[in-house]
Amino acid sequence: MKKIISKLFIGAIILLMAACSDDAFTSKYADPSKTSTASCEKLMTGVFYSGREYTYNSYWRIFTWDYSAISRYAQTLGTLNGDGRYQFSDSYASDRWNNFYNVLSQYRVLEDVYSKLSTEDKPNYEVFVLLSRIYVYDHLTQIADCWGDVPFTEAGYLSLTGDVATSNPAYDKAETIYSTVMTDLKSINTKLAGMTSLSSLTTSYLKAQDFINGGNLTLWRKYCNSLRLRVATRVADNGTLTTEARAAIKEMLQDPSTYPMVDSNAENIKVVPDQDGFLYGEQYRNGWETWAGELNRASKAMVDALQGDSRMDIMFDKNIDGNYVGVDPHTDYATQDKEFTTGTYYSAYDSATFSRNGKMPGIIMSAAEVALHKANAYNKGYATGDASTAFVNGVVLSTEMYYNINALATYRSATPAPAESLVRSFATAKWTSATNKDEAISVQTWLNFGFLNSSQAWAEVRRTGYPVLYFPTDNSSSTCPNVPVRLRYPPSERNSNAANYNTYKAKDNYTTKMFWAK
Repeated sequence: MKKIISKLFIGAIILLMAACSDDAFTSKYADPSKTSTASCEKLMTGVFYSGREYTYNSYWRIFTWDYSAISRYAQTLGTLNGDGRYQFSDSYASDRWNNFYNVLSQYRVLEDVYSKLSTEDKPNYEVFVLLSRIYVYDHLTQIADCWGDVPFTEAGYLSLTGDVATSNPAYDKAETIYSTVMTDLKSINTKLAGMTSLSSLTTSYLKAQDFINGGNLTLWRKYCNSLRLRVATRVADNGTLTTEARAAIKEMLQDPSTYPMVDSNAENIKVVPDQDGFLYGEQYRNGWETWAGELNRASKAMVDALQGDSRMDIMFDKNIDGNYVGVDPHTDYATQDKEFTTGTYYSAYDSATFSRNGKMPGIIMSAAEVALHKANAYNKGYATGDASTAFVNGVVLSTEMYYNINALATYRSATPAPAESLVRSFATAKWTSATNKDEAISVQTWLNFGFLNSSQAWAEVRRTGYPVLYFPTDNSSSTCPNVPVRLRYPPSERNSNAANYNTYKAKDNYTTKMFWAK
């Protein structure tokens, strides 16, 4: 992780004051002493870096956030019917919550620094604010997907004001958050499209400090518009934002030259371990493979959905009998536990593709996701287009992406990828035979997210009701006997922001559906 850490001064305030003395740093990045505005680009990197644990496939994200809750709720991972299985650790929820507000605090400092620039300097440094805002919106909507109404407009200013007494922010309604994000992402795309004459110094800063897209503004526009499509899709079917969301979807899909999106796997928005310093060590591997393999078993839902699908071979390892078997939630706990203990009955996530792949990228936005959102829009008439073609492209792109990840493996030889024509024929047959096209699209979207983006997979299940998943009631729990449809606010928020929290306390439970949920 040294390559990323070297891009930062430690902490937002130090970013503003410290002088760089490291020879390696100064040889790689523009000398901040040569301009009074050098901190903007480093603050942008600080925003990205602050959210790193929940952007790439970190040990902490996978084993305290995804596995402990989200993957269970989305059944992107096989889990046992043990007591308390749906309850989520308050400390882990607090960590995800606090991480976002750390990202937001970094961004508020960047906003403040930018606001104080001269009129002459602002045009060249606005780009760092815009790219940071896209990233913040990505994480903000992930937080809203889990909790609903959350603080945003008034949040993140303590490091600037230093006033603890007035630092407790009011909550923004979830509807306001999604609407704001859709509107502002449109504005950001327009501004980025107009940035055709940035100074050479700004361009060099972008290349040096942007470890997501390497300063490529075309990729940032694609990320921006693809994120807007994701958010609009989330709220287009139900709730108070359907008209606004459908208009946004139509506007973008009918005018791709103005609103370019991620259309190929070469354009996937991701964090690359070798390139960006996010290296997966022994701790990461042990997290998957210890505890009798408790954290890496396949779910029956995913195995069933992948029957006949070429992705099966590089997503899961066969069991000792040469079969793909996922954990069935219909099976009683004693039987499940016995089979888990043997360690040979249930299929595990493929070790070459996942657990022992030190080069596995952190996928932020994939071309397959975009294609499947397009299929959803065309199928529902939100925009004019061929749903069948978009669906098939989504399956083809997803298959290619997973085989590309497998090809990075060093643990064992890569599995040869199937011919595109075979994948295309398989996807076409899937579409043709589907009596419920909405279900077919939703299941493929869920599969594509899989374990790499479990938060998005969980949102997809709640948005559409597909795939239809079975969750037996946990009679041992009085607080969370059934799978949640939202998370409870973490204790850190309930205790530190009590006055504002109390306004929402009555609906702070595991059972209040998101306004956009089916």
